Order: sequence, then C-alpha cells, then structure tokens
Amino acid sequence: MKRRDFLKGAGLVAATAASGLGVSLWGMRQARAFGEVPKEAEGAMLPLELQAENILEIFLYGGVSQYESFYCVPSLGEASGTQWHAYLQSGHVQAAVDQCAFQGPLTEPFAADSMGQAVHLGPYVMPLRERPDVMERTRVSISAHDLEPHEGAIPMMLGGRGLGHPAFSGLGAHVQRYFLERFAEPGRAPYSYALMSNGANGLPTDNVRSVVSIGMHPGAARPLAIKVDAAGDLTSLLARGTIGQNRAQYDALMQGYIDRYHERLRWRGQANPLRAPRLGELEAASSSIANAQAIQGVLEPQFFTKVPGSNCGDNSNTDAMTMNLKLAAHLLRHPTVPAKYVCIVDTGLISADGGGGYDTHGENSFTQARNLSHTLRQLLSVVNAPGENNPAKLDLDKTLIVLTTEFGRTPYKQGNQGRNHWPYGFPVVFIGGPVRPSGKGVFGACGEDGRATIASTPQENRMAALLSLGIWPFAQESFNVSDVPGATTEIEAAKLVQQRQLGVVA
Repeated sequence: MKRRDFLKGAGLVAATAASGLGVSLWGMRQARAFGEVPKEAEGAMLPLELQAENILEIFLYGGVSQYESFYCVPSLGEASGTQWHAYLQSGHVQAAVDQCAFQGPLTEPFAADSMGQAVHLGPYVMPLRERPDVMERTRVSISAHDLEPHEGAIPMMLGGRGLGHPAFSGLGAHVQRYFLERFAEPGRAPYSYALMSNGANGLPTDNVRSVVSIGMHPGAARPLAIKVDAAGDLTSLLARGTIGQNRAQYDALMQGYIDRYHERLRWRGQANPLRAPRLGELEAASSSIANAQAIQGVLEPQFFTKVPGSNCGDNSNTDAMTMNLKLAAHLLRHPTVPAKYVCIVDTGLISADGGGGYDTHGENSFTQARNLSHTLRQLLSVVNAPGENNPAKLDLDKTLIVLTTEFGRTPYKQGNQGRNHWPYGFPVVFIGGPVRPSGKGVFGACGEDGRATIASTPQENRMAALLSLGIWPFAQESFNVSDVPGATTEIEAAKLVQQRQLGVVA
C-alpha cells in the first residue's frame, strides 16, 4: 500500500469515528466488554437453564493417581503389571482399602471413553460411588500437557497458560472481573476467593499462588486469598484497628489523592483520563480497604475455628479441608452477597511425602486413599442429597464443581510403593452445573502406555468453566480459537468445548 493511500484510509477512519457511525477497521470486530457474548454467538451458548450460578473448584495439589480413582481401565496394563495393576498385584491397593474400611467391589463401571474402553471408578473415590445422584452428574475429561515439574504444571492447569505468558490468569480473575464490571455494588464482598491451608509449605515454590494471578486483567480482578487455618492476621487487618475512629478521614484522604492523580491524567483538564494500570490497581486496593467491613461481614468468625479430622485411621489436629469446604459453601450460598467462584487448594488431611495432598513419590496407595476419600466425603457433606433442600448446602443444578490437579501419576512404580509425575494423560472432573445425566461420561482416552490418545487441553478446561457461567472465553485477556483442537472459529470452539468437557451439544 502506498503511503498516500494509507493516509487517506486513516483519514476516512478518523472521520467516520468522529461522526459517531463507528467502523470495523480492517475487518476487526467492534470492542466488547470482557466476557460479553457476541450477538452472532448467542445460539452457541449453553441455554440459561443449564448455566451454573457459581463454581467450586478443588485443586488436588500434588497429582492424583488416576488409576485408583477417576480413570481406572482394568483392561490396560494387565500384562505389564502397570496402571491399575501396578499396586493391585502387590496387594497395596487392597491394604489401603482395608485400612479405610471401604465397602463394595474395588471398582465400579462408569462409562466408555472416547476409544470405547470401559472406564471404572476406583476404590479411592468410594464416597462418590456412594452417591448415585452425584455420579449421574459427573463427567471425566482426560487432559494432557508436557510439563513434569510442579512449578510449570500447576500454572498450566490453573491458568491454561505457561509461566511468563502475558494472559496468564487464574480462573477467579476472569470471573471476578466479569461480574464486577456488570454488577458493581459499592461495598460488596468479592465475587472470587482462593482458600488455602497454612500447611501448604509448597505454595511459594510450586507456584500454587497462580490461583490468584490476574494476567492482563486490572488489579480489582484479583480473588481474595485466605488461609482458613491461619486467618488471624486477616481478621485483625479487616478490623482496621491501627486507624481506629479515623477511618472515614483516612479513606477520604486516599480518595482525594487518587482523584488529584486522575486530574493530572486529563489532557488540559478535559475528556477522560489516560489509562494508568498502576493507578487502577491502587484505586482497587484503596476501595477494598475502605470496604473491609463488607468482607468482614461475610467472613464470620466461626468458620476460622480450627477443627480436628480423621480418616482411614489417621488423625489431624487441624482439618483444613473440612474448614475450607464449609467456608466455601457459605460464600457460594450467602443470602445477600454470594460468591461466583471459590477455589480450594487441597493439601490433604495429612500431607503426602512429596508435599501437597497427592505428591506420592514414596508411598502412593494409602496416602491417595486417605486424602482423596476424605476430600470427597467432606465435599459431599455440603452438597444437597436427593430430597434435601438445605439452603446452606450446594445445589448441583446451580453449582459446577471442578476437580483439577496438575498431573496424574506414572503408570509404573517409583521405587517399591510410589508413583512419579505424569502429565501425559490424567483426569479433570466436572460435577453438576451444565453436566446432566445425558452428559455423564468420559471424554478422551489413554492407551496401554498410559499416554493420552485423545485429550483436552488445559485451556479447554478453563473455557468450559467460563462458558458454564455464561462468560465468553475468547479475548486477549483469556483464550484463543487455537487453544481448541479442531476449531476454526470462536463459535465452533465454544461448541466443541461444551460438548467435550460438559457433555452438552449446542
């Protein structure tokens, strides 16, 4: 293009914009608010009656052993003594089952995977198997990536992006921003929370704090992170005791500084101020401090009282998972300011030998059985059973539960009793929300070597959660069409994600 032609075209664009008619520059779509569904894509979205009102995500920190839990294929690994058979033949699985007093057959048929293989649910998810109503709302998605260290795998599964990617953001930031921009209520408690445990000693090194990353979102999108078993500092800070009765004057002074800075960003005192991301983050932080009373009103003291726990013959003085699940149900079902997203980082009743709740390098069978069955039992205790309509408990028609982990465990043994990291094929589980009995089942499959032959991407799992809330997941701050294998357009990608991950055909 000649420079003269370019300038003429640019002049036409400017003139059209100034006239108020608008323009689609070089075929680009008109700007939309984050998460807004394009008019032409409305037919591809989940029907309103299938959309969830909120999401509870449980991050099974460390790497769940899939063969004894959500993806047990008894026909695989029998000849080689791998996968389900690695510790079945050695007797370790049966010993763990006996120690935990699980009743019933070791495995239970669930559904066929994408290769037609019969997938069973293993013994370590016995609490789920004891709730047929929940099993009818369960969909397992085989996922895969190639990052073996926790430090890389955890961000990938929590954000759908690798470390260093400018759009690397936890799911909670997407949700927080979407609802904050549409339903801004001054003084409202957050829409997104991340609940952790004080015992999660790998939080800084393993990048578990990715759950509160914001990527390209403004600072106001950051979820509120809480260590439920070490919240003394938070509750004291919310009380704002250091400024006593001078709160109103302090808040007014801070707002005055912010307003003055905004004025300096206006050209000759007119029009809107220039964008200043750091100022926006300061403004968000100042607003949160000024509205600390609203957060304090939601985080009631009884949820931070430490409770003991026991499972499979083991005891802990502080059962952080039970505490977190009770707080999560309270936040999601709050009568006036309900949360839209809560993520719990599950570090187990007692930490695994490699850290977290499931990093079982030295001993796999008993640790996985104890921690996973404990988490599922406590989770189901806050989910309404058939005929139960407790308003304080979760309703599977309204809440999508997502069980995520950074990777699975190797199909072969590590040492005599452990399993190593295995990101090459492992399950992510969706329960409730859009997943109805017609969508129950398994997407994806693994082969004889334990590697996925058909799998979803980490990005697809994140997109499915956003779509379940009615949030369009394609934007510079979130995801791309290329993140969905086989898709060529955003609409096609949305349909594929909903079909694969949630079992819903648009």
